[in-house]
Amino acid sequence: SLDGVRKTPEGSIIIDRASAPDNTGSDLSSSLQALNQDLQQLRISNAALRKENSALREQLNNSARHVDGGRGRQERRGSLRTSCDADFARALKVFYHSMTSVRGQLQRLRRHRPSLQEEQDLLGLRLFVDEHGRMLKDFGEQLEQSVSALKQDVAAIVRRKREKSG
Repeated sequence: SLDGVRKTPEGSIIIDRASAPDNTGSDLSSSLQALNQDLQQLRISNAALRKENSALREQLNNSARHVDGGRGRQERRGSLRTSCDADFARALKVFYHSMTSVRGQLQRLRRHRPSLQEEQDLLGLRLFVDEHGRMLKDFGEQLEQSVSALKQDVAAIVRRKREKSG
């Protein structure tokens, strides 16, 4: 009996090729789980940065209370400290901005998976591995640039502070 068979409007029988099972739901679920893990890691990092920021602020306030010397000298050091603090704040802002970009690259890298066709095709898999390697290299270079720029900025600020106070 051909009652359950699909047909075209002209009456021709439709023969459907067997296809791979639809993994869209599980792919979305695993992507969502990876995003939730990334979000949790970012929350933990954010909490740690807030705690460190608070400790550094407290340390800065404590050192400001222990400024020695006369009133004029204290004002001069206060303005120097304000200038250095502003420079540090700018350097950290640039660093955090670049780290946001690096974090985005890392998340893209974590989610980057070969397609079904690439997995089945050896040449496609090699191309995927090459692309993944390039992405890792770019990630490493950007991370290194960000850290290096922060180090240079901090070194320049410390050098200027020594020159002004010395």
